[in-house]
Amino acid sequence: MAPSVPVKIVLGTHTVGSKVNNPGIAHFDSPEEVQALLDEFYNRGYRDIDTGRNYLGSEERLGRAGAASRFIIHTKVRDGPPGSHAPAKIEQSIKISLEELKTPSVETMYLHVPDRQTSIEDAAKAINEGIKQGKYKRFGLSNYTEDEVQKFIDVAEAKGYAKPDLYQGHYNALVRGGEKALFPLLRRHGISFFAYSPAAAGIFTGNAGKSTTSSRWKDDNQIGRLYSTIYGQPPVQASVDVVRAAAEKYGISGHAAALRWTTFHSVLDGRYGDGVIFGVSNLDQLRKTLDALEDGPLPAELADAIEVVYATVEGSGPPYHL
Repeated sequence: MAPSVPVKIVLGTHTVGSKVNNPGIAHFDSPEEVQALLDEFYNRGYRDIDTGRNYLGSEERLGRAGAASRFIIHTKVRDGPPGSHAPAKIEQSIKISLEELKTPSVETMYLHVPDRQTSIEDAAKAINEGIKQGKYKRFGLSNYTEDEVQKFIDVAEAKGYAKPDLYQGHYNALVRGGEKALFPLLRRHGISFFAYSPAAAGIFTGNAGKSTTSSRWKDDNQIGRLYSTIYGQPPVQASVDVVRAAAEKYGISGHAAALRWTTFHSVLDGRYGDGVIFGVSNLDQLRKTLDALEDGPLPAELADAIEVVYATVEGSGPPYHL
């Protein structure tokens, strides 16, 4: 069943950056490459872009291309190491983001990865200051547990801070743990959900781990190790052939089927401001992804097949948070 209101389509730009400093992940480096990516997305009628300080060189290149003058920008503070969310570090990260994006403000500023060394009270206070100063309109959380989201809400209500109103998490046909407790919490508090890896990291292409240029499935980097571990479980791997075979009956690729399931048949709904975030490594992938999304909901038999597959792998897939 398609959502009553279409979800937002968001271009993830973790693949924009230095090919030298971020090999295997960055694919759009030169001004010409970045401009071509943005023009293609813009000319198809889409306006939301996701980036972050952790995406090496992404904000800088988007800024040079004037992305903020044409797009709605959602970005994230630099984090990862313990202590990253100390107020002074959050403030500095926001300052650099706006400078590199060449804009006085953006739509959303996320806390990207939980910093469990810094108190939620301190992080919430620091992120609230940015909203008061007009540096961003919305405060988002990414990769947090539902208990941590509740804590941010509690602190905001107690202190009079801005509440989080956007959550970005891992969600697709195989990763649905958030449906049990996280989504109900978000709905109660009017928090939108943006899903990353909506096509399950490309596992339904049938080519996962076979690329000689992509680092997504290699063990020499954090993302590769994560995806290889979480999508490498035997029940998950066995599901790939089932979905691809069902999709072939309709002339649909397994990848497109997975992407369309998340966009049109999952709990995501545009009524709540939900969206899907996808990244690409070349313009042909961008065109094919948008073509798939614009094809709309899946045939009922195929959507049902994906539901059956999930029932067999539930509990084997990865979590929605870190």
